[in-house]
Formats: sequence, C-alpha cells, structure tokens
Amino acid sequence: MISSPIESKVFEKLYRDLLREYGLLAFQLKGVSPIVRITEYRPTTSGLTRYKWILAIITVITVFFTGLGLSEGLESVQDIYGTLYLGKYATALLFTALFLTVLLSHELGHVYVNRRSGILCEGPILIPAPPIQLGFIGTFGAVILTKTPPCSRRDLAKMGISGPLAGFIAGTIVGIIGVYLSPVVPHEAVKALTERGFEPIPATSIALELLLRLRSASGVVVMHPLLFIAYVIYMVTFLNLLPIGQLDGGHVLRSFISARTHQAIGLIAPIILLVLGGILLATTGTGFLYLGLGVLTTILRLTIGKNPHPGVANQYDKSRCPVCLLIYALLLVLTTPIPLL
Repeated sequence: MISSPIESKVFEKLYRDLLREYGLLAFQLKGVSPIVRITEYRPTTSGLTRYKWILAIITVITVFFTGLGLSEGLESVQDIYGTLYLGKYATALLFTALFLTVLLSHELGHVYVNRRSGILCEGPILIPAPPIQLGFIGTFGAVILTKTPPCSRRDLAKMGISGPLAGFIAGTIVGIIGVYLSPVVPHEAVKALTERGFEPIPATSIALELLLRLRSASGVVVMHPLLFIAYVIYMVTFLNLLPIGQLDGGHVLRSFISARTHQAIGLIAPIILLVLGGILLATTGTGFLYLGLGVLTTILRLTIGKNPHPGVANQYDKSRCPVCLLIYALLLVLTTPIPLL
C-alpha cells in the first residue's frame, strides 16, 4: 500500500520500464489506500499461434473459393451487359489478395498502436470459415492476442479504435475500385437477374451509399467482388464497434466508463438489436438481419462478455482520448446496417 496514488505519467514510465527491463507487470489498484502490485510476466503461446500458418493457408483457399463463386456470378452477366472484367480466376485471385489485405489491415492497426503503447500481443492470425458456396464468406476474420494490459485509459481507447479505423479505410479504398468495376444494368433487367440467381443485399449503410454515389449511373448496380469486400468490412466494423465485452467498441467505451456501466451497456445492446429486429419484422418484414445480429451479440455477451472488462493497469488513471470517441461515433453511424425494404 502507498499513501497516495502515483501520478499517471510517472506510473506509465514505471510500468514500461519494469516490463521492458525486468519482465515485470505493475498494477496500481484502487482500495482503501492505493495498492501497487508487481508480478512476473510469464509469456505464453496460444494454441492458435502454433497453427497460424496452417490456418492462414486454409483461409487463403476458402477465401479464394468465395472469390471464385462471386466471380462466376459476375461472369454470367458479362455477355449481356459488359464491363471491365479480368476473368473469373484472375478476379478470384484479386479478391483473395485484397480481402485478406483489408482484414489484416484491421489487426495490424491494433498491432501498430499496441507497439507504440508498450502493449505486448501476438498475431495476427487468420481464421478460416466455409466459402460462399457453403453459405459463408471463407473466413471468420483475423485476431490478435493481447498479452499485457494497456497502462492508461487513453491507450485502451487507441487500441480499440485503431483496428476498425484501419480496416474501414482499407475497405473503402478497395470499395471505390469495386464501384467502378461493378456493372450497372437497367431496372427492367432486374427480373432477368433474379432468374439467374442474383439476390438483393439485405441491408445497406451510409458508408455503402456514399460509395455508390461516387458513380453516377442510372440502373441497378451488380456488386463486383471488390465492392462486396467493402460491404462485408462495413458489416464487420459495425459488429466490432458494439460495446460488448472486449470487442473493439467495448475497449473504447470502457476507457470512458466504469466496469459496472460497461457490463450494463453490454447487456442492453443485444436486447436493443433483438427488439428492433422484432419491430422491423412485424412492420416491414425486414427484421431478419437485426434478429440475426441480436442472436450473435447475445452469444458474444454470454461468452466473451460475461466477465467484467479488466480495464487498465492503472486504475487511478483519468486520461481520455476524445478523438477516439469521435471516430468511434462516426464509424458507428457510417456502418450501422439499414434494412432495405
């Protein structure tokens, strides 16, 4: 115990020096009196890390098949409507390279900020999933494993927002290319497209609508695989920004609020999505997306969000990152799914 808290900047220097020089973790905990606890840092290797190259190879294959499936769909309209087209295999390879680049940019955004903040982590690790031919998109994304806590609330906020921001920017750049590669068909041809197996996307977002407005075209846009990347990334970004457990949005909000409030918000978020999905389903018949998100976030709340967020190493720290909160709110507005009637 100590008589008064160690000033945040002093503790931050102590925290980094002890970890770097001696492999020790320092915590300043709240109690009747401030408590400084120093423990040995024992590095461990996750089972995922041991198999990261195998997982990466499988992910490349499943994402390629997803790109191939999307490219074959696009190829089926080339003879009628025409657009710049590389061929299905070349397009699938381009899709694979850019999709994985965007996914990794999200995680590398975290890694960059973590290294600058002195937070130890490992990864990124790609996680494979069934390709689109089997009902998914070839990957569950990528993860990094944080091994030491951020020292300050400011570092926690930066860690949380860096990934979504990097992924959003990379996805938007790829999406801009995809918009100009996407064929536009006249409205009267929609029925023919439906007969070919094309289906409208279930939801849009402000970010996606802004992308589509870059190209002034009268008709229906047939989504190119590269534009599909942006569509997926916006959905994933929204999901990551939800204030549940240790999702990225959970990190940002936890840097501004207490553990108890954070837990309460994490409980309310799935309920809001489920209720909104029910209302939309009853009134417009378009609530399936929000119901699905509600079920998914409920699972996340009961698994990764069931325990209180650990917060930061210095419980007396009062630093803030208002810019992080502003970016968080902006990304949330831009990527919130809007069901299509």
